[in-house]
Amino acid sequence: MAMAIVIIAGLASIVALILTNNRAAAMRTVNNARAVVQRNIDTALGVPFAAGAPPPTILAIGSNTSSVPIVVSRSGTDTVVSGMLTRTVAAETNPAAADIRRVTFQVAYTYRSRPYGVTMTTFRSTD
Repeated sequence: MAMAIVIIAGLASIVALILTNNRAAAMRTVNNARAVVQRNIDTALGVPFAAGAPPPTILAIGSNTSSVPIVVSRSGTDTVVSGMLTRTVAAETNPAAADIRRVTFQVAYTYRSRPYGVTMTTFRSTD
């Protein structure tokens, strides 16, 4: 009887460890996707945007979609998970008629047959 209890407890522990590991891997992937979006937000906020000059490409009004790596292999040569990064820039109306743009980045990807997405938005005006 004691041996059966030990075996059941051992199997339950193994299942719990496997589930915890799977959840941790999914959360690492979400964290990587957030990092991709945050890097693009930082670039949009840091690029020079002079008044009267044409806007940089990342701040051009419109939408653009490109493929980005989310998770790469340990060697850094193979992409394990890739996603689609969508950049959307829209002009914001305001009483001062200033050139203010809403910049939204969204990464959509699939991990273990489940869809995930991360979206961040910021505002940018001329320097």
